[in-house]
Amino acid sequence: MKNESDTTGNYFLRLTMIFGIVALILAAGGTAWFGAFQSSRLHQISEDESLRMRLVECRTSISSIEQLFGDEHLVLGKQADIQSKLRIECARFSEIGRSLEMKQGSELNQWLKHRQPLAAPVSRESLQLMVVDMDGMIEKLSAKITDEKAQLTASLNYYLVFITLLLVVVVLAGGKLIISSYRRSIIPLHKLSERLALLNCNLSESLHDTAEAAETLLNGEDPSADMRSVSESVASMCHDIEEKNRKLDELHIRDEKTNLYNYRHFKEHLIIDVERARRFNGDISLAMIDIDNFKNYNDRYGHVAGDRALARIAEIIRKECRMTDIPSRFGGDEFAILFPKTDRATALDISERLRNIIYAEPFEHESKQPGGQLTVSIGVASWLDDATDGTSLIVNADKALYKAKSSGKNMVLAFTREV
Repeated sequence: MKNESDTTGNYFLRLTMIFGIVALILAAGGTAWFGAFQSSRLHQISEDESLRMRLVECRTSISSIEQLFGDEHLVLGKQADIQSKLRIECARFSEIGRSLEMKQGSELNQWLKHRQPLAAPVSRESLQLMVVDMDGMIEKLSAKITDEKAQLTASLNYYLVFITLLLVVVVLAGGKLIISSYRRSIIPLHKLSERLALLNCNLSESLHDTAEAAETLLNGEDPSADMRSVSESVASMCHDIEEKNRKLDELHIRDEKTNLYNYRHFKEHLIIDVERARRFNGDISLAMIDIDNFKNYNDRYGHVAGDRALARIAEIIRKECRMTDIPSRFGGDEFAILFPKTDRATALDISERLRNIIYAEPFEHESKQPGGQLTVSIGVASWLDDATDGTSLIVNADKALYKAKSSGKNMVLAFTREV
């Protein structure tokens, strides 16, 4: 009877060990596969975001050219100039023509694919059709990016459920052996399984707490081999998923080219801070920044050099801002800095210091720029002196900016009623 009991116990021990090894292999292999899978998803989202930005830039350029057709009596020289601009824009955005989202056979596709100007005579309707095609592509890409992000979040949840269930099954199946052979491990494992079961609403905080709990168990007194293996696997999984979540959040709020906050994140903070200032009668200031003569710089030295200068100026802006400020890329070569709880005088001081630093910074090819320097103009507006809502704050800061540019550039100007 005793021998039969020993045989059953040994069989159960071997079965449990095999099951545990297989479960750990599944967990480790699944984590590696899932990490690669998530990386490919993030790469695809990044490519789609980049394509959408290129489409938006292309649409803006074509729309600006289309506005030139407002004059019904275009001379031949003007038409030739428009053709030249169209040829340049076609070369800039030719890679869009190879996109799978591009409607084959469309006038836009033919134009981008063959890098040819439109057939003469140039018609405003042709450009308007291109703009309509690009609007449709931008809308489809936006929907696709939203769907991909939703799928990414759903896959994270499903994978967490799978890992949680796998660990719970391992703990339950080996419970009898863990109690009898590893009494020092059963209590930490029980606490760990409880923390895993709490992964629900607040996903990121639960992951962080679970990783900390697993690392605490590893630092305990003489953890067993089983305890160390399970804890390291859980901590690694949690850190990996936390890092993927962080990258996804950064992708959502950062501008890819300058690493500043994007316009969407800036607008969200503007709404929140204006409402807070309205409620508590506080201060807000806004600085709009534009690079002087940047179009000439881009046209003369190319977009690679222009992008390097743009990135360097963005880096200076980011370093000179305070922790509470919101430095953003507003669009093209224009930046915006939101100063919460800051009056006009302080915002002007910060803006002037920023202008001086950029003026003193050496940029490649800047000696050929007007004045021999690459400079910026800045317009500043503040709440409640110059605006009654977020929109008027942007509009008035923009007016001050263009007044600064028309008054000689390379200066900081605050909004006034005269402006």
